[in-house]
Amino acid sequence: MISLKEIHQLNERADFQYIASQLVKYYGLRSKIRFMSIPKNKADYDFDNDIIKLRKSYPNVKDFIVSVLHEIHHAKQVKMYGKKKFLKKYIQAGDMAVWDGFDRYDKNKWEIRAENWAHHEYNRRWKNKF
Repeated sequence: MISLKEIHQLNERADFQYIASQLVKYYGLRSKIRFMSIPKNKADYDFDNDIIKLRKSYPNVKDFIVSVLHEIHHAKQVKMYGKKKFLKKYIQAGDMAVWDGFDRYDKNKWEIRAENWAHHEYNRRWKNKF
């Protein structure tokens, strides 16, 4: 028998799926949305398969929306530069961060840009909508 809590979680995930797919469409992309266990990050973008991978739960709606927007920005970057060129630029930026003694991911300029864009978009367009 399914508990009320499990039903609520299923409904919440369906709502999140719908919101994420509508955001992807809003920004003119065709990326797929998948919910899965992601141990380190809040979300991930698989540029080889054009899939935005999201956690199964988020502490609040803002965190969820900003995570989706962050990955949408990566999808837009791949669309703009192409997979091969973007991967080269992304790896190069990670290598530069390591060279300077920082974390490959946290100080990668492409990650910083995506995070800043996501927060800016959230505050500009989506803050009062959810």
